[in-house]
Amino acid sequence: MGTEAAVPGCAVCEMRVNGPDGSVVYADELWTVTLGADVPGWFMVIANRHGDEWLWGLSDKEAAALGPLMRDIAVAAKAEAAPQRVYLMGFGEQWEHFHLLLMSRSAATPMEFRGPNLLSHAAELADRDEALRVGERVRSRLA
Repeated sequence: MGTEAAVPGCAVCEMRVNGPDGSVVYADELWTVTLGADVPGWFMVIANRHGDEWLWGLSDKEAAALGPLMRDIAVAAKAEAAPQRVYLMGFGEQWEHFHLLLMSRSAATPMEFRGPNLLSHAAELADRDEALRVGERVRSRLA
């Protein structure tokens, strides 16, 4: 993973460092990308640096790397999960790491699931095995 040390007791630090096999799709010194909610084509982009800051707290180096990383994930997800749209969401209420959720949505997604409703249907869309397969293909593209 990245070089940032894990903070004991932080669930995100623990997940980033000791995540389940196959859940980490990309990692460098600033960012870790994991599968998101076991939904194929969903990814969590997590700042390695532990801290209770939001977008305004990113370093210049983190901010400069975030845009290209998000684009690269979206391009890889488009190639491997064939989404019609890719949504980005970030609340920052529970974790002491800046993070965004990238959510792919296919053309087959029911209208009532689209937009902000997509997140509330994550459990219905979850398929751990397919999420791992898509994650592996996206990992290969990001390597």
